[in-house]
Amino acid sequence: MPALDLQLVPMDSAASVSITEAHPWLWDGFLMPGDVTLLTSQWKTGKTTLLAGLLRNFGSGTPFLGRELRPGRAWVISEESRSQWGERLRLLPIGPHVQLLARPFRGRPTHDEWNSLIDLAVEAAATTGLDLVVIDPLASFLPGRCESDSATLLEALVPLHRLTAAGVAVLLLHHPRKAKSEAGSSARGSGALLGFVDCSLELTRYSRLGTDAKRRLILGQSRREGTPARLAYEWNPSTGAFAVCTDPRERQFEENWQTVLGILKDRTGGITHREIAEVWPPDVDKPGLSTLYGWLNLGSDRKLVRRVGRGTKDDPWRYRLENEDDEYRDRGELPPLKPLRW
Repeated sequence: MPALDLQLVPMDSAASVSITEAHPWLWDGFLMPGDVTLLTSQWKTGKTTLLAGLLRNFGSGTPFLGRELRPGRAWVISEESRSQWGERLRLLPIGPHVQLLARPFRGRPTHDEWNSLIDLAVEAAATTGLDLVVIDPLASFLPGRCESDSATLLEALVPLHRLTAAGVAVLLLHHPRKAKSEAGSSARGSGALLGFVDCSLELTRYSRLGTDAKRRLILGQSRREGTPARLAYEWNPSTGAFAVCTDPRERQFEENWQTVLGILKDRTGGITHREIAEVWPPDVDKPGLSTLYGWLNLGSDRKLVRRVGRGTKDDPWRYRLENEDDEYRDRGELPPLKPLRW
């Protein structure tokens, strides 16, 4: 039978010590020693690239994506081969503070093999020092086929508590379910997984616009205070550099506003956002209707375009460029008569 931990602690005693103070964040807001973090994203969205950027900074403790990062040692247990990692590391070099365990099993591990691997990591934490264990992706290393069965899934996950009890942070990379889900619940398999982890992160493309092709958005939910609800960043594939997008909506607006003006410039009357979408240039990525609506109203607030109408179903907002008569109408005056052309 497994050993029991029957140490009783008075509630007032437990409340007197802040776990966050005893174990400060490894990566501020996302990775805590003794916690399990789940990172879910679609295939080829960039979660392993994000991981490589994080691990590159891990040796020196250089802040990553604007969040403090403590230096430490990590293991990466990966389904990818050493040669695949070699290609990635040419752009994102990582030092000896990270050890790679590539394809440690010939297939799915048995429960004994899975437990032996965790025991090996616990031993490393006690002897050489180990701060972070990454499993990429989780589904490839779970014993058997237990994703959708909550009891079997928890049986496979609970051994990770031997690592967290040793003060190690655990990061699980995972894939989403096929069906659309609400933010925070996209992880594939049983809901027991989301109940088990301490912090759940979802990585998505920022938008479908071509200007956002290298931008990503992290959505966070956590049992701990300090996890940001949203963090947007941009990755430069030429240099391998990561940068936080402080206001991605503003950048979207700036990069696409000239296209909006190009549509409006030859129109004397107002046009709705739906009508603008219908004549959007085919060689430019078309934004969603809600995104376009937001740009037009932002342009109106900044007095870059005129907005007329009442914003109702029968009288929707229409947008047009300023004309020479507007300044008179703004003062409640009739514009001067224009000379007749013969």
